[in-house]
Amino acid sequence: MLFAAERLMTSCHLSVDLVIGDVAVTQGKNYWACCVDPSSYLVKVGVGLESKLQEWFQVPQDVVSPRYDPDSGHDSGAEDATVEAPPPYAFLTIGMGKILLSHGAALTARDPNGCTVPLPPRIGICLDYEQGRVSFYDAVSFRGLWECGVDCSGPVCPAFCFIGGGALHLQELVANKQERKVTIGGLAKLD
Repeated sequence: MLFAAERLMTSCHLSVDLVIGDVAVTQGKNYWACCVDPSSYLVKVGVGLESKLQEWFQVPQDVVSPRYDPDSGHDSGAEDATVEAPPPYAFLTIGMGKILLSHGAALTARDPNGCTVPLPPRIGICLDYEQGRVSFYDAVSFRGLWECGVDCSGPVCPAFCFIGGGALHLQELVANKQERKVTIGGLAKLD
């Protein structure tokens, strides 16, 4: 099911709810943590370029995939000459109490099969805006889970995508231990 999650985002018949942070990041290093309920069906935790996140969820998913650019239809090789730009968003996929690790990423906590790791009690997200990098951590042991580039050419927002319902606790200010609970699946509740 976790492998299918990447395809679910492009042609999904389940409910898909996107929660975008109300404060965008425009500079510096920013860190926050969240706890994903292990009984959640499928949750994507990450960040994205504010304009692209809003655009992504305004276009029907089976028309345009946010993960793949449509082919131009010709083999001129012109696409090969361009410098690959970082993606406009980066998400960690979580489901069934596990995290799906992206292929080809430098990961430190891989299981013997190289595909999933157990869901830690808390996930930390660190966005370095100037470097255009986002890192995901086990926020208890601070062991790295995944790191990748992300487009920071404009405001970047924390984002959470719930497929088929789920819940998480967002720890907004790590130093002050203030938490906010978000539940999706027909009902949203903020504490």
